[in-house]
Amino acid sequence: MSTKAATGFSTHADTARAVDDSLKMALAGLAGAASTLGVVFASPRHDLGAALDAAKRALPAVTFVGCTTAGEITEHGLTRGGLALLLLASSDVLFSMRSATDVKADPRRAASELGRGFPEQASQAASQGFSASSTMLLVDGLNGAGEDLVGELLGATRRFQQVVGGAAGDDGAFKATHVGHAGNAASDAAVALHVFSKQPWGVGVDHGLRPTTDRMQVTRAARNVVHEIDGRPAFEVYRDHAAKRSTQLTPESAGSFLIGNELGIYFFDRLHRARAPLAVGPDGSLTCAGEIPQGASVCILDGEPDSMVAAAGRAAQEARKSLGGGEAAAVLLFDCVCRGMILDGSFGREIEAVRAAFPGVPVAGFLTYGEIARFKGHMDGWHNTTAVVAAIPA
Repeated sequence: MSTKAATGFSTHADTARAVDDSLKMALAGLAGAASTLGVVFASPRHDLGAALDAAKRALPAVTFVGCTTAGEITEHGLTRGGLALLLLASSDVLFSMRSATDVKADPRRAASELGRGFPEQASQAASQGFSASSTMLLVDGLNGAGEDLVGELLGATRRFQQVVGGAAGDDGAFKATHVGHAGNAASDAAVALHVFSKQPWGVGVDHGLRPTTDRMQVTRAARNVVHEIDGRPAFEVYRDHAAKRSTQLTPESAGSFLIGNELGIYFFDRLHRARAPLAVGPDGSLTCAGEIPQGASVCILDGEPDSMVAAAGRAAQEARKSLGGGEAAAVLLFDCVCRGMILDGSFGREIEAVRAAFPGVPVAGFLTYGEIARFKGHMDGWHNTTAVVAAIPA
């Protein structure tokens, strides 16, 4: 049996009803194929643990994993406050699921737990002809440990393991996010789905951002907290930048502006990565979604809708090319919440740009607080303001 996939979604406020509606839609799409794996993306208005448990009760033979979101994506469009899921049916893949809690205190220990048994599983899979492997990683979006966890996971699996995924959201409240599997969903948690297949997943990544300020230097920082830029409190720099755009910022009102105008980090003359400021400290510092080293050369970024849609299309084409001419059974789309804010009601254009590379293929994903894509040619595993496309081979 080739790999088949189908999606379902619901905007019903009742969690049990939303799960039931979504499963019925996805099962209809599978047309009788027996599913073995399910991924649930749920707004925080739903109890993630309850949603995963309800899905497991309905389909006991299926392994379900999932996370909370800042928006849910299927090929039908973007929902907010809803629930979306992907069901996968295949005899052409093997998979194992691992989870970890208390990630922030010790990312290395958490990665070790997520990679537990991986070498033996990979060896056994290879002996059956499944020599390629990809890991889908879902992490807490607010504990600040996602970037470290991705790096540590490579040591716990294998050096060139392909890893894709996203950081959970909470509809832009930035208070608590949840990740897990049926029977165990929590904050400060992570879940890894190791998939062994005959062909590797196709992966693509792009952002389409542009600098809107001159280059500046981070003059004081500690891990993911930027205290000063060019010798001034980091928030002051943002406040002045916003004022030039006729926007008055206070620490309490700054959230959406910070998310929509992230910090870009240069590597020599190349814009290397983006980092989202998530909170303003009492000293004017900015807590970001990933580490920004002291001494880094930075700028403030902006995304123009057309360039962001084009970037998503390029990411999809890159993922398509990575399949080596093969077809896709499904596409996962991990897309930054700030892109959803910038595109707003026209976010459907980004989904259509991805679908243009994969016509007729089911799409599932969510708006994230951080995107994960570590694969050949892309050694930076942790991203912000980025579209990550992962194509699952048919």
